[in-house]
Amino acid sequence: LHEDDYLLQDEMADPIAFIAKSDPDTMYFHQAMKQPDRKQWRAAVVKEVNDHIERKHWRLIPRTEVPDGFEVLPAVWSMKRKRNIKTREVYKWKARLNVHGGKQTYAVNYFETFAPVVQWISIRLILVLALLNNWHTRQIDFVLAYPQADIEFDMYMELPAGIETKYGNGKTHVLQLLKNLYGQKQAGRVWSQHMTKGLRRIGFRPSAVDECVFYRGNVIFLVYVDDGIF
Repeated sequence: LHEDDYLLQDEMADPIAFIAKSDPDTMYFHQAMKQPDRKQWRAAVVKEVNDHIERKHWRLIPRTEVPDGFEVLPAVWSMKRKRNIKTREVYKWKARLNVHGGKQTYAVNYFETFAPVVQWISIRLILVLALLNNWHTRQIDFVLAYPQADIEFDMYMELPAGIETKYGNGKTHVLQLLKNLYGQKQAGRVWSQHMTKGLRRIGFRPSAVDECVFYRGNVIFLVYVDDGIF
């Protein structure tokens, strides 16, 4: 590898920072709080935290209750302005809370990380068949997909930036994760297994050729991470 290749590898070790270099609408929490639209960013942060709390994705515990030998992983905000493709006007301020998966330790809080996605040839084939046969198609996006799955290992996370509680701050309390939060190295794999079990439970069966193509009667369902086409 050339020196430029090694520099690129170092930059890509932090995906949010890497994307932010080429996309001014992607940033960290501390950067968002310096923007003219920080009020909208704060509202997005509150919404994200409330969504997690309502769905019981974690439990607030005193730091002293973290078992010996367990890591308390950093929390990372990924902030993104979403714009209308034609007008370029911002229509949504998205704050996503992530575990800093780069701080995980193999065999301590993760093992396997591979998660399958539908093959592009499968997508093209099904869309061509839909066009030729006048089939109806729909696209869906699973909301807060990964946290719908139970967590694979006991894991703990620092309180995210900008958040304090009436019980204490980040010095005295941490979050015990109960669900599969974004950012974990194995998050995609755990979600994929959870979704496959759910689809099987309602009668879908995976294709023998592409495990992310599911069938039930005359319904075909394609899965790409947390998006689907049927």
